Amino acid sequence: MSVEYRRDVDATKRRQTQLGSVVRSVLRSYPWLGYYQGFHELSLIFLSVFGSERPAIEASKMVALFFVRDAMASNLDHVMQQLRLLYVVVQAISPEIHALFDELEVPPFFAISWVLTWFAHDLDDFQSICRIFDFLIVSPPMQVVYMAAAMLKRSERDILAYERDFAAVHTGLSKLPLAVKEKGWRDIIDDSYHLQAEYPATRLQHMGNCHLPKLSVVNTFEATWMRLDPVRPLAFTSLVPCKSGKHPLASVASSSAARATGNSKENRMARVIDLTNTAQKARNLALQHKWPLMVATVASATMLMYAWLLMQQLQIHA
Repeated sequence: MSVEYRRDVDATKRRQTQLGSVVRSVLRSYPWLGYYQGFHELSLIFLSVFGSERPAIEASKMVALFFVRDAMASNLDHVMQQLRLLYVVVQAISPEIHALFDELEVPPFFAISWVLTWFAHDLDDFQSICRIFDFLIVSPPMQVVYMAAAMLKRSERDILAYERDFAAVHTGLSKLPLAVKEKGWRDIIDDSYHLQAEYPATRLQHMGNCHLPKLSVVNTFEATWMRLDPVRPLAFTSLVPCKSGKHPLASVASSSAARATGNSKENRMARVIDLTNTAQKARNLALQHKWPLMVATVASATMLMYAWLLMQQLQIHA
């Protein structure tokens, strides 16, 4: 939020009341979602932009369900997995920074507020925050991780000049967003777009041998958010099953029991998601290597047809 807005005491109190209503509405609508410290900062940006509660509530719901859902489970374990993938990107684009982190054993905690609040917690410039939000709401859920990597790369000279001390490095890293000017964010956004194209989430998970659950928001993006149609809206539970009102990742904690029921609805939904993503990857790979378009189409269509048949069994069509 801008410094100027914070100075308006009356406006701040009014916004705090509205913000509480927005956050409570999201959590009441989806009681299996858990609040995390920082979600209110996402909602506050929507509230500040729209100026009223109703559109802010709808925007916050969409972000909660399809972008930061992993953070709204019972713990932040899956967010920490995403941050480990940040280091995989850093190793690929800046071995020197990665070597520094490895030498001083710097964990990725410095970036947790960047990921959980889309940099809103770390910036004072409202225009820059809005620019970042505009980009992230039309990008895959892990795009903010690529933005973090791009910012680290562009700050490589400064980072490598830090004193070789854990505290000094961690403090310097946590203050990086404030050092970025408005034009710098445009460059970071552009860099992160190309990073995501070069190292998509599926490839990144294989590179780092760090695999997120199939029902993670990262791995369900193509099969959920990209399937939404404002003309024929679908219930969220039609896209990602929430058994007994629990978070989709709640079963990960007791994975041994979940694996025993191989024909469960959750596992079949995971297969649908996996097939959909695989079909897209097969088509992209075929086109990348300039295979005949017919081969690419047949390969992806076959898997999508099987996924469609599974969805018929799950009755998830509107």
